[in-house]
Amino acid sequence: MANSSIDLEVIGGTAPYTYNWSNGASTEDLSNLRAGNYDVTVTDVNGCTVEATFTIGEPLPLMIDLSSSIIQDVDCNGAATGSINLVVEGGTAPYTYAWSNSATTEDIFNLLAGTYSVTVTDANGCTDEASF
Repeated sequence: MANSSIDLEVIGGTAPYTYNWSNGASTEDLSNLRAGNYDVTVTDVNGCTVEATFTIGEPLPLMIDLSSSIIQDVDCNGAATGSINLVVEGGTAPYTYAWSNSATTEDIFNLLAGTYSVTVTDANGCTDEASF
């Protein structure tokens, strides 16, 4: 997603300044950036230069960890004793949860036997889905 920016502030030297970015831009500030490294060379009116590198990071992908989530089957036929302890990794917290049984918590309890689906959404609107 290209939604990051760099707001550059130059101190010293003699204005006006020129900007030469590694992505070809010649403006002071950059926007709509993807994750990666961005180098800039700033040159003042006297030809003095300074260089800097900026790194735009990104979170790990949002993922429901199926191998670490814990599923407790019901104790007896017809009993509501099942549970799902969900493990979510990556993305950007906080997460929201939308279960097929209308629950909105990370973990769900007092379940009858059956299939339960969940959609997890992180703070950036990224989603992952799973069924148990």
